[in-house]
Order: sequence, then structure tokens, then C-alpha cells
Amino acid sequence: MTHYTEKDLESFIEEYLLSCHSYHKRQDSTYNKELCLDSELVLEFLHSTQQDKIEALRRRVGEDYRPILLKRLSSQIKEKGILKALQTFIEVQGVKFQLVYPKPATQDNEQSLKNYSKNIFSIVRQLHYSTRNQNSLDMVVFLNGLPLITLELKNRFTGQNVFDAIKQYKQDRDPKEPLFSRCIVHFALDHDLAYMTTSLAGEKTFFLPFNRGLNNGSGEIGIPTGAGNPPSDGLKTAYIWERILSKDTLLTLILDYVQKSDDRLIFPRYHQFDVVEKLLEDCKAKGVGQRYLIQHSAGSGKSNSIAWLAHQLTGLHRQAPSGEMELVFDSVIVVTDRKVLDRQIQSNIKNFSHIDGVVEAITEGSKQLKDALESGKKIIISTIQKFPYILEGIGEIKGKRFAVIIDEAHSSQSGISAQKLGEAIRNKHIDEELDLEEVLLEAIRNKKLQSNASYFAFTATPKPKTLEMFGTPCEVGGEKKFIPFHLYSMKQAIEEGFILDVLKGYITYQSYYKIISAFQEEDKQYDSKKAKSKLKRYVESNSYTIGKKAETMIEHFCKQIHKKIGGKAKAMIVTSSRENAVKYYFAFRDYLAQNYPQYKALVAFSGEVNLEGESYSESGLNGIAETRLKDEFEKDDYRFLIVAEKYQTGFDQPLLHTMYVDKKLSGVSAVQTLSRLNRTCKNKEDTCVIDFANTHIEIAEAFSAFYEQTYLGKATDPNQIFDLKSNLAEYRIYSQEEIEAFVSAIKKGEKENIIHSLLDKNVERYNQLGASEGEDAQLEFYHKAKTYLKDYSFLAQILPYEDIELEKLYIFLKMLISKITPPKSEDLAKGILEHIDFDSYRLAFNQKGDILLENQGELLPSQANGTSKSPEADLKELSQIVQEFNEVFGGEVDWGEEDKVVRTLNHIKDDVMVDERVLKSMRNSDKQNMRIDFEKILEEKFRGIISTNLVLFKQFSDNKAFKERITQKMFDIVRAELGAR
Repeated sequence: MTHYTEKDLESFIEEYLLSCHSYHKRQDSTYNKELCLDSELVLEFLHSTQQDKIEALRRRVGEDYRPILLKRLSSQIKEKGILKALQTFIEVQGVKFQLVYPKPATQDNEQSLKNYSKNIFSIVRQLHYSTRNQNSLDMVVFLNGLPLITLELKNRFTGQNVFDAIKQYKQDRDPKEPLFSRCIVHFALDHDLAYMTTSLAGEKTFFLPFNRGLNNGSGEIGIPTGAGNPPSDGLKTAYIWERILSKDTLLTLILDYVQKSDDRLIFPRYHQFDVVEKLLEDCKAKGVGQRYLIQHSAGSGKSNSIAWLAHQLTGLHRQAPSGEMELVFDSVIVVTDRKVLDRQIQSNIKNFSHIDGVVEAITEGSKQLKDALESGKKIIISTIQKFPYILEGIGEIKGKRFAVIIDEAHSSQSGISAQKLGEAIRNKHIDEELDLEEVLLEAIRNKKLQSNASYFAFTATPKPKTLEMFGTPCEVGGEKKFIPFHLYSMKQAIEEGFILDVLKGYITYQSYYKIISAFQEEDKQYDSKKAKSKLKRYVESNSYTIGKKAETMIEHFCKQIHKKIGGKAKAMIVTSSRENAVKYYFAFRDYLAQNYPQYKALVAFSGEVNLEGESYSESGLNGIAETRLKDEFEKDDYRFLIVAEKYQTGFDQPLLHTMYVDKKLSGVSAVQTLSRLNRTCKNKEDTCVIDFANTHIEIAEAFSAFYEQTYLGKATDPNQIFDLKSNLAEYRIYSQEEIEAFVSAIKKGEKENIIHSLLDKNVERYNQLGASEGEDAQLEFYHKAKTYLKDYSFLAQILPYEDIELEKLYIFLKMLISKITPPKSEDLAKGILEHIDFDSYRLAFNQKGDILLENQGELLPSQANGTSKSPEADLKELSQIVQEFNEVFGGEVDWGEEDKVVRTLNHIKDDVMVDERVLKSMRNSDKQNMRIDFEKILEEKFRGIISTNLVLFKQFSDNKAFKERITQKMFDIVRAELGAR
């Protein structure tokens, strides 16, 4: 019976490298431990490629040049680092030597090809690398006599695996040994898994997975994703020696991928290398004019992937129809919608581009962009916000081919942005003498993704339109579907430890409410749906409700969370509105000051919020400029960030550990919001979400589409836009002849008075529509027109044909919609809040558990065709609405006096107002003494509720901030109602 050992794996790999990749087999004895190189192979390479320089050195130092050369080479590598030495040169006595020759981009330069072929790859098994002990490495890969890669191998049949190899690196390999600092990467692997690191640091060494993933990057439907390697006909880790250690791949990795940043080497993770190589291969085969969707999860290292892709696209060549080699792209444009990431991408691309002046970030406008193109800038970076302005006055860009890399494609590449982008890279010159039809065709073509550009769209959460615009079409069961070109799933990122699973131990709380009708006369009717929505917002926005939730959040954080991440954990509170964010801020400020003064909260919202007659802004409440909030939040005393919309996307703060959610979340918004927690950092082992507004089922539904693979289940039906066009015509607001006349006037450049006069009759018909058929008909037309403008902007980019009639209607409606004012639908729930009181409230723990997801990543296109009607109001009496509301939000609760909130406060207020002592004080005292008397009386009244509402009494007695707020509010109300001076 055969007994397999790790030596068998060594032999298997060695045999493959020698026979298939033409490696040289070397012995342990050929390695010079003092100089950290294979002296014989170094000299062989230099003699075969740079004999003239060898002769120059010989003339300078004499026949004994070899030890001088080798010693200087070794010292230069130690000083510069192996990467810089390989990517540049080393200098000996004024003679410059190259240590490696890259593969030329074309076959034109015979000498470059010849030098490239003389690179020597070699391998040594069981290399004894130390002068201090007899430790040996299983395998070391050399390039031209210089050590590049170390490998520790384990055979699972012996009871050991890759993690034993990692342990060996950490515990038995002294990082101070010269060899380890000379090498670029260290691999630990067994038959199934591979890990790598670029820096050994004893027990602190951090190994990254270097596995293909179960789907090997495929976006095909039905292939499971996750960490590890897929089954194969041979060994699962064979890609290491079959692909990664091949001559071409290894040189590409060293010269085009590996970079130094902050005194550490960056070696690409497998999926990063794989996506760039597959994109380059496809571009080389198909040329310009393609579309690619890359679905890479948060934690995928997307900015590095974009940088590597941009850098390598600039030098990509393919064979032209003439037979000559030509550049595939003249320029690469990187478009991002996040300013912070834009700076990160700029920095990364500049690091990966070894030649100065290749990269330019557009910060000024169209002239800068035009100058950048004309001066030969190969990579141009812009935010999507600047891009429409950059395009104005850009002039003609004739005969150019572009690669357009789009970061977060779902948000930055839709509608008018896509059209503007298309205009930028199209030959824009339009002859004034062209007839109207040609002008319209040109307008349609400008909306399309251009044939002289290829598009590379990166996103973690693709929407249906993104999939259809950039995805790869395929046919499954006779149905056309769209899939990503390359996939690195959220599931794989979590399993590989690059992001944390925010759905583990997900906690939900349930709020219960009871309201009462305060209407004393007839039982008025309201729109039931709108009324219940208003009532829900009312009870959830009540200061008492928010105060109770804030107390729950703070106590949970300070008792269970604050010691996480080495005592540096922070929390985000996600609110449903700007007004609620301000209320939460006050609740947090007061409760923290009273109970946990060592911690503070910041609030983030846009604009100004008017609350109870006061106006509040973010900077005013925080006492700092908005631009400084992120930096301020870094400080240790700021543990809470209260947000309304802001900072729910694109905000990376690894110290965020816990999120308190008091807002309904769904779809992409849910994934992006909760993903603020998933970033890893030192000592961060888990995350926590406490959700007051969503259920486990709702969050699972939102995440399932993006957890593994996302695909579009079917293409958009182009007939919908024609149905919508016909439906809009039925309102008889315009005729086809009027559309024709208007578009013709636009083409001729008629003055504004003519253009407006052509539309005025259509505006009048729109107004008559309201008079004859009601405001609902006007609203329907308005919303359908808006839908047409949005859907046509998208469809025009993907439809294979060009329809002039659709374009004419688009031009007409775009101008008409700007002249009409949609009626505001009658609020049939208006005034309901004046006739109800908030009676009782209870906050209760609901559920804790992991949210488990399945691969249900199918999305469907928009079904908007304009045939929908506005729903009719369902009118119900107030008493019935209150009864139904209470049944839904508190029907199962056995309410007690301790749950009473507002009703108890109202009773106290009424009791205070008829107290003779209060009336006397109001008549005879000034405001200051009045306030002193009032506070004593109010304290007495609160002692009277000890037996009926102990919870409210304790809140008033123990929480000074709450007591002050209630006292002042009630004092102001009583003074106003009694007409005090």
C-alpha cells in the first residue's frame, strides 16, 4: 500500500515545472546563503543578455569582477528591495544592469523577445537557507538566480493541512532571516487550499486566502459560490503551479501587479488577478466595443482591481485587420461617484503606473480633459458629478478608442449621465445642413453606449438596469438572461474573512402602540391607508418613543459593546427622517450627559430642520464643520453617529461595530446601509445589529439577491415603451403633428418665444384635463410622462434599432414637463393628528438569530408601462381607523398603567392647571419665581402616579434631562393656556 507524504507533492510540482514550464532544477548547494542568491545563474543570465555591460565592468574593476558584481547586486537588492531592483535596475561601478526582461507587448522588437526568452526560472527543493540553523524550506522559486517565492507544502494524507504550513511559517521561520525579506511572496498550500503573505512577522503574520472560489469567478447561473476551490480532474490547488508559476504569468505578476505601499508589498488576491487577466484576454480577442459587468463584493479590494485594470489596458495590443499590432485603447477613463474613493483610485493607479505623467485627475473642466487627451495622458480619472460639466465644449475626439471603467455602476451610469458619457467619446461633429431625421438619429446614437469604447462596470449590488446594460447575455431555457462577466460574491468575501457577516446574531425589537380618539363631535372620515401611515409616523416620531429607544440603545452599547475592538467600538443610529435624527440627537445628548458623560454623539443630515419653531443644522448641533465630521468621529470620545440618509453608503469606518436601525430598509439600500459594519480591522471579531423597524424575513429578502450571484431573469420588453407612448397619446394633450412642428423648431434653433408658444396650447389642454376629468387624470399623465423620459433614456442605450418617433416624443415631453405643474393630490387624512392622543407605548425584545440566506439572486426588469391608475381612497371613520391601528400595533398586548405615556402626562397637566397654587403664582409672581413654584408643584403631582405608572415616575425622577425637558415643556403650555404674563 502506498504511503503518501509531502515529498510526493513536492515531486509532483517539481516535475510539472521542469517539464511544462522549462524550469531549471537546482540543488541546495548552489545557493549562496550570505548573498541570498544563486551566483551561477545570476552570472549566466547577465552574460547571456548584457555581455557588453559585463565587459564594461571588467574594464573598470579587472578580471576579478564576479565577486564585486555579486556582492554589489546583493547589497543593492537589500537596500532597494527585490521589487524595485527587478522593476528598475542595479548599478555596479557606474554600470547599470537589468535583472529581468519583461515580455514585450508586440512581436516587433526582435532583441526584446530574445532577451525575454533568456530569463531563467529555477527551483530548489528543501533549501537550507540559514547560516544559523539547519531549517529548510520545501520549495523556493528563483528568477535569474534571485529568490522570489517560498512554498511550504502539506499533504492531507499525513494528517496535516495548509494551516499547519501557516503555523510553520509563523513559529519556525525567523522573519529576520535575509531570504524572507528578499522574497516577494510566501505560499502555504496543500492539495485543496492555498494561502499567501508578502511579509513574515512571527505570530503576527497575516496570511490571505489565494483560492479561486467555488465558482472560479464565473457569473454563470446556478454555480455555487464561496471560499475554497472547485472540484477538478486533478488537485484543487494545481492552478498554483500550472498557472501562477508559469513564466509569463509570474513575470506579469511581478512587473505589472506587485507594488510597494506603506513599506509593505501588495500581491494581488486570486480573484483580482483573475478578473484583470480575463478582461484583458477578452479585449484582446474582441477589440473595442464590449461591455463587462464585474460583481465584486465589498472587501474585494475593488480600488486595486480598478487600478490594475486601468494600468494594463493602456498597454494592451491586438492584431489589426492590416496584420499589424495596434493599441486596443488610446485612453482609459475611470469614472467614480465617490470623492474619497476617487482619491484612493488616483493614488493606486499612480503607484501601479511606473512612468510619470501617465495619470491625470480631472478637477477643472472640459479644457483640462481636452488637454489631457491631446497631450497623451493614458489614464484620466473623474467623478461622475464633474463629468457632465467636463463634456461641455470638449470639441471633436476623432478616431479615438476608449476604455471606460465605472465604479459603482448602478449609481453612476444611468440616464443622462450615460448619455453625456456617450457624447464625450463619440465623434461629435454634426453638419448643420443635415436634415431633421439625421439629427435625430445622431441624438439616439449619442444615447447609446458607443462602439468606439468598451465599458467595465464594477459594483457589489447590481440593479436590473445595470445587469441589462453591462451584463453578459445568455440563454437559459429559451429565455434571455444577463449575468456578470466576473463574480466575487459576498458569501465568498465573508467566508474568506475579508468582510464580516452583519447578519449573524441579528436582533429585532418590536414597538407596540395604543392611541385614542380625542374627537368629541361627529366621527369624521379619512383615507384609511394614508391615515394609518400618518399615525405610524406620529407614534414613531414622538419624543417619548424616541427617548425610550435611545435609552435602550445607549444602555446596550455601554453595557455590552463599548469594550469591543479593544475598547474602541463605535455605533451608528440609522433614522427614518431628518427630524427624527435631530430628536435622537437631543435624546442621546441628554441621556449621555446624565449617565455616560465620557461618550458623545454626532449627527449627520443635509440642510436645515425646523422643529417646534427652532431651526437646526448638522454643523450647528455638532459644533464643527460638516467637512470635519469624519475626522471628528475618529476621536475616541465620539462613539455614536446618528444619520439620516448621509453616511449610509460609501462610508468606511472599520471601528463601526454596532448599528441601531430605526428605519424601513429594503433592496440595495438595506445591503449598503448594513454593510457599513462589515469592514475588518485589528481586534474586530464580530458586529451587532439591533433593528427596531424591520424583520428577519425582510432583511433576508433584501440580502438574498446579492449574497451569491445576481442575474437578470429576463430582458426588458421593448414593447412597454410603445405601450406607454400610445397610452400617453390617449390623454389628447398633443398631436403627432404638434410634436413634429416642435422638434423641427428645436432643430432650427428658434427663439424662446416661439418654443414657448408652441407648448402653451399643450399646457392649456393639460389644465383642461384637470377641469374635465379631475386632478387624478392630470397626475396620471404627469407621472407617465416622467416614466417615459426615464425608461426611454435607458432603452435607447440598449435597443438594437433606432426609432425616430420615440426620440421625437422624448424631446417634446422633456420640454413640456418643465412647463406643467402637477396638482397636489388632496390629503384625505389631513387633520387626523389633531384628533388623536398617544395613549400607551411598549418596547419589547422580539428575536435574535443568524439570518440565513439562499442563492435567490434573480432580479426582474421594470414592468412600468403606464397603464396603472391612481388608487381610489378607502374612506373610513376615525373610530374605525383608531381601532384597526391599535389591533395591528398593540392588539396582542395586555396594556397596563405602566405603559401609559401621553395620557398620563395630559392628566398631570390638567391637574396642574386647576391647582390654586399654580393659578395664584401665575397672577402674582414674575416668570422666574413662577418657574420655581411650578417645578415644586409638578414634582408633587408626579409623586401621585407612583402607584399607577411607576415607569414614568422613575424616568422623571432619575433622568434629569428628561425631567428638565418635561418641566419646561409643560410650564410653557400651562402659561400659554392660562394667559400668564
